[in-house]
Amino acid sequence: MALCLAFVTTDSGKAGLGPAPGKVLISGTAYAFFDIDDRVPGAVVRIDEFPGLSAPVQADGSYVIEVPDDANVTPYIDTPDGYNDIYLQTFHTSGSNLEHVNFQVVPDLYYNGFALLLDVPRDENGQIEQCVIVSTFSIHEARDATTFDPGFKDVYPHGLPGSTATITPLMGDTRGPIYFSYPAILPDPEQTASSEDGGVLWVEVPPGYYWLEPSHPTERLAPFLAHCENGRLINANPPWGFYELKDGEEPDPAVMASEPDTTLDARVDKKAKAGGKGKKRKVKLGLNAGEPLTAKLVVTRGKRKLGPAKTKQLKPGKRKLAVRIRKQVGPGRVKAKLMLTDEAGNTKVATRKTRIGR
Repeated sequence: MALCLAFVTTDSGKAGLGPAPGKVLISGTAYAFFDIDDRVPGAVVRIDEFPGLSAPVQADGSYVIEVPDDANVTPYIDTPDGYNDIYLQTFHTSGSNLEHVNFQVVPDLYYNGFALLLDVPRDENGQIEQCVIVSTFSIHEARDATTFDPGFKDVYPHGLPGSTATITPLMGDTRGPIYFSYPAILPDPEQTASSEDGGVLWVEVPPGYYWLEPSHPTERLAPFLAHCENGRLINANPPWGFYELKDGEEPDPAVMASEPDTTLDARVDKKAKAGGKGKKRKVKLGLNAGEPLTAKLVVTRGKRKLGPAKTKQLKPGKRKLAVRIRKQVGPGRVKAKLMLTDEAGNTKVATRKTRIGR
C-alpha cells in the first residue's frame, strides 16, 4: 500500500503533514483582545460538531486541526483560567484548507466590563445567560496578510467604516447591531454604522442558527452563519467574519454554510393494513414522503420476524411497503415497524399494530 503525505506550513512557519483523504486543515493563531502579543498559552482548539477532535495551541499562538471535508464545522477554543471560551462562525468545508482562522480571545477583565456596559444578563457564575455574536467589518488588507506576525498584526485599524448588518431570524429579546466606536473601542448603542475599528455585536440572542448579512454603500462583504447556544460567545473575527471582497471576488464557499438538515420529511399512515389468505397474506403500511428516503418495513410477533424485510429506495410522494407473511405464521396481532432514513442521515421510526387472519 502506498502512503502519500503532503506538507503544509502553518502561520508560525512550522511544517506539518497534509490532510488525509476526505479531510481538510484549519489553521490560525489565538491571541488576546487588546493584547495581540498574548497568545493564550495552554488553550486547546476543538470542533463543536466533532467532539473527538482537538489541537493544542502552540507557544506562538498557532494551531492546526484536521477536520472532515464537506461538513459543517464550528471551531472553538477551550481557554485556561483568566480567559473566556470563544466560538467562531460555522464553516462548511468545501475541499480547501482554511487558513488564518484566528481566535480573538477575551480576558475576564473585558468580558465582565462589556457585560456590565451593555447590561447583559449573567448567571450565578458571571457567564452570559444567552448568546452574544461579535464580528468585524474588516478591510481586504487584513485578509491579504499571509502571515500573522509580522503581517496581520500590523493592519490596524482594520475596520471598514460605514458598514451595517442584519441578523436573520430576529428572535426573542435580541439587541443589535451595536457598533464599536473608534478610537475608544467601545460598543456604542447610539452608533448607526461601523467605525474604523469595524466591530459589531448582538446580545441576548436565543439558541439557534443565524445568518448575518453585511452591507456597505460602495463595497461588498462576506456574510456568515452563527450557531448560538445559551452562554456561548461567538466572535467571527478577522480575517473571516464580515470581510471585504475585492472587485469580482465572491465569498469563500466555506462561509456559505447553512443550518443543518435535522428533520426527516415523511407522514406515515396511522394504521397498518393486513390482507390476503394463506401464503398470500401481507401487511402493508403507507406513507407520504416529502423527500427521497431509504425505507425498511419489518413485521414481528414478539422477537420473531414474520416475513422477509427488504430495504427500498423511495422517491417523494405516496408510497406503500408490504411484507409477505410466512405460511406457517398463525393468526393474531402483529407489529409493523417502519424505519426511514433520508439523504442527510436523519431517521424516523414508526410502529403500528394490526391483526392478520389465516
